Amino acid sequence: MQKKNILFLFLFSFAGSLFSQQVNIRGEAKAYAGKEIYAFAYDDYICYTKNILETDTVGPDGKFNLHFDIHEPRRIYLRCDHMKAPLYVESGKSYEVGFPAKDSSRLFNRNIDQDGDLSINTTDTTELNWLIMDFNMRYDDFWKKNYQSFVIKNTRFPIDSFRRAINAHYSRTVSPYFHSYINYSIASTQVSTFESKNFMAKDYLYNRKIGYRNYEYMTFFNQFFDKTFYQFAMSPKGAAVYPAINDKGTAVALMDALKQAPYLANDTLRELVMLKGIYENYNNREFKSSRMMGILEQVERESKIKEHRQIARNIIAIFTQLKRGTPAPSFSLPDRNGKPVTLSDFKGRFVYLTFSASWCTNCVSELKYLEELRKKYPKIQVITISTDEKVQDMNAFLKQNPKLNWTFLYAGNNDQLKHDYQIFSVPYYYLISPEGLLLMSPAPAPYDGIEELFYNITKKKFESMFKLGDE
Repeated sequence: MQKKNILFLFLFSFAGSLFSQQVNIRGEAKAYAGKEIYAFAYDDYICYTKNILETDTVGPDGKFNLHFDIHEPRRIYLRCDHMKAPLYVESGKSYEVGFPAKDSSRLFNRNIDQDGDLSINTTDTTELNWLIMDFNMRYDDFWKKNYQSFVIKNTRFPIDSFRRAINAHYSRTVSPYFHSYINYSIASTQVSTFESKNFMAKDYLYNRKIGYRNYEYMTFFNQFFDKTFYQFAMSPKGAAVYPAINDKGTAVALMDALKQAPYLANDTLRELVMLKGIYENYNNREFKSSRMMGILEQVERESKIKEHRQIARNIIAIFTQLKRGTPAPSFSLPDRNGKPVTLSDFKGRFVYLTFSASWCTNCVSELKYLEELRKKYPKIQVITISTDEKVQDMNAFLKQNPKLNWTFLYAGNNDQLKHDYQIFSVPYYYLISPEGLLLMSPAPAPYDGIEELFYNITKKKFESMFKLGDE
């Protein structure tokens, strides 16, 4: 398991004011003269809402300066012209950094951020970024040597042994954040092995403070509880989850329904997993989105935990931006021939926007039925966005299915587009008006009533469309 290492270049060190909470970043980005550069952090690690900390324009000499206040060590990012790079910052500290140039050897899609590494000028071996780089190199070496032992042989001994050795090595390091980084970096690795969840819950969750703004803690949290909400709802013990949402629609009822879920005896942890579950399943047709929205609004008003109120507020903001009657998020994506296509190219036409993947059985079935609908309703512009991992997968699928001859666009790992349209699973559908507004958000699938909408559009009975679907 390789971790990106932060590169360290020349001798440099700044002394920050002992009591100041300001972070000062002085940098060089020669390849980006005249471009805007900004520092941002994630407001929460459930829906990854960005919080821009400070912006600057890279000067003709490639220099930039960023200043902002923080109250605790944070992982932040510097971003400029679709390139972003992480940096760990502490209040009262100053940093001199080199911003990475674009890697011309890598395929660069302007709709997808390219990840790079900052160079940091320092000789302080107790500085947080230096410590993290040093630990990452040791951990990468350990992983390479012991992968088979704790994955194939299903034993935790190598990890326990490594943890003792690494804690002894850094025993004189006083940074609580760094020791947390070690702990939860190891935890994230264990989630991906056959490690017992009971052991992990005891080691990393029980009787521990939730690190809401700690990147490593929340990475582990999200991995540990991935799909927990839905899997529990489908289990016999989770039978009360559906009526708690769809019938009662209250946070209290849903919290009670989740009491029997594994590892959720703690009220605070359970409420956070509940928020994560609502975020993951908001567009799941098995749950009423209007009821889920009501639960989020209750948490925003009534939760005793300020972080949970903020997370609920962020989730509400994300899902209300896709409400019917609001502008459909714009995009520019390559088609099967590599030609860029934008949503605005189809202004003046009704657009049935579909998200699909060649590996998805339901998607393929729906697409083949959609091909028949297109013949009956040629006035409807169909656009299918492929979320296949590789563009070659999409093109191979289209070659095997020549009748699917409408506009196919490739999104791949375009996280921004998936975020904008809240795509957590495929297939998924939207209906967009000639003015670029969302008419159905989400829209019915081809097998689930979209033909009635197509008929209404063809017969200019638009008003009947607004009576369909769950708000």
